[in-house]
Amino acid sequence: MNHKNLSYYLSFFETPALWHGELDGLKQFEFPRIDFVDLKTEAIPFNLRFGHKIEHIFLQLLQHSQDYRVIAHNIPIRKDKVSLGEIDFVLQHTENKSHVHIELTYKFYVVRKDTTIVEQLLIGPNQRDSFYAKKEKIKNRQIPLLNTPIAISVLKEYNLDTSKLQHRVCFKSQLFIPYDLERVNLFPFNSACIVGRWISLAKFKTSKFLDFVYYVPTKSEWLLRPHNEVVWSTHIEVLDHITSKLEEKYSPMLWVKTKDFKIEKLFVLWW
Repeated sequence: MNHKNLSYYLSFFETPALWHGELDGLKQFEFPRIDFVDLKTEAIPFNLRFGHKIEHIFLQLLQHSQDYRVIAHNIPIRKDKVSLGEIDFVLQHTENKSHVHIELTYKFYVVRKDTTIVEQLLIGPNQRDSFYAKKEKIKNRQIPLLNTPIAISVLKEYNLDTSKLQHRVCFKSQLFIPYDLERVNLFPFNSACIVGRWISLAKFKTSKFLDFVYYVPTKSEWLLRPHNEVVWSTHIEVLDHITSKLEEKYSPMLWVKTKDFKIEKLFVLWW
């Protein structure tokens, strides 16, 4: 595998789970050990949406695992040609032969500074999604879907008994804290998920940021750890791009290289 492709697999694998163990009835999937030295995978299709790229990476890693066998993935559940949802992954443990249903989620959340209410703490950078909404969807729609008559019938085709399925989530996340906060209490979330900060446009226009250099990553590159092998732009060169994105109610991510050559991730929020 080429180095560039491998970096996406490593970045996904190394992204921590958003919480340890169980949270509100949702148990994290314990990722098996993966041998990256001998990893042979297919290139990630360029035209896939970000979520589908994550599914592609997850599938390839699990197919390389010695601990699990992938029984099925992306199983559509339809009734009278109407989609009721999709089952992400069903795996079988190679040793004890148990079956595990996994809901896969990879999210970028900013940590709000105007609340300490856990359910409202994490929100998408564009305000179009939140941790609470995603958690409730998994709990109340996606997992119960497997117990519906139509899903039970579909899974029988794979010789699966839904009553014996273990339910797990692979819920990984990158978190961004307010720029002016040094410490933030994220409990019950995993503080190891913090990878960057967020600011307003007004803050970005202040003198502190004028002498730094910037790179605007593609959505796929949001996954990566920032690196130096990119073409850097000045503050004034990225300002127009950022301003136009904010007008569209889209919060861009930047890689920022400071004067001491430290590279950080930064969201400039439109709201």
